[in-house]
Amino acid sequence: MIWLCFLILITIVALPLRNSINSAFGASMITEELEEGFNLMAFTDLGPVFKSLISFISGGFLFVSFIGFVVNAFLTGGLFKSLKSENDRFSSSDFFAACAKNFWSFLIITLIISLIIIFVSGIIMLIAMLIVSSSESMPEKEIYNIASGSIFIVIAIIPVLLLVADYSRAWKISNNGSPFMALGFGFSQTFSHFWPSYAAMLIMVLSQVLFGLIVMIVIPSWKPGTGGGVFLLFIISQLFIYARLLLKTWRYGSIISLMELNHDEVIQTGSLSADRQAGH
Repeated sequence: MIWLCFLILITIVALPLRNSINSAFGASMITEELEEGFNLMAFTDLGPVFKSLISFISGGFLFVSFIGFVVNAFLTGGLFKSLKSENDRFSSSDFFAACAKNFWSFLIITLIISLIIIFVSGIIMLIAMLIVSSSESMPEKEIYNIASGSIFIVIAIIPVLLLVADYSRAWKISNNGSPFMALGFGFSQTFSHFWPSYAAMLIMVLSQVLFGLIVMIVIPSWKPGTGGGVFLLFIISQLFIYARLLLKTWRYGSIISLMELNHDEVIQTGSLSADRQAGH
């Protein structure tokens, strides 16, 4: 259902764009320049039509990004609910009920964590730029080390913030508190069980990055020459998108399992303490 929702969203923009490109090129022989892959010159030769295509593409990108952000927050609520251990089987009615119930909380949590990631990344990059610009005679190797170090710090921080977001949403599914209470729990849970949580998240993030690199290598290098090849490329690209959704589901389910495991450990520790006190 999640895959279908995003396919429909992309199609809303893709089909009009396809028709616009067909109208722009018509029966022109310039399309032969696209047989070996994307060629920007073939589009710039369209003249005024090129500007309208660029505005259409940029507007469509903003539309898909905004609506996709909202739709993702909506659907994630149902996904988290479906991954809870007490759910023996999937129910579409429960899925969409959880989507609606947790929509605003998940939207606020996702928005706040996204803004924190952007803010922290911007501050780290700005500090690196100030260090480099403050010295006029800094060696290139040192500039490279500073740039690499700042990127490494950002990459190391992102899993922490993703943990906060996922723990917050996992807590919100079973509790009626506000999204800010959920974020408080997310920060507390992340740092109280930091290393096991961080190690698990780092493995999952690296898996997603590796998968993304594979997609970026396979899809652009595929140059179909027939209609059947284009259709096959479409099918393969959709399978990649579906696989990415599976990786995201794996991440959410892992965080829910970690939270439930941590909760069980707290209960066991409390029971042992109570037994010891009773023994004394």
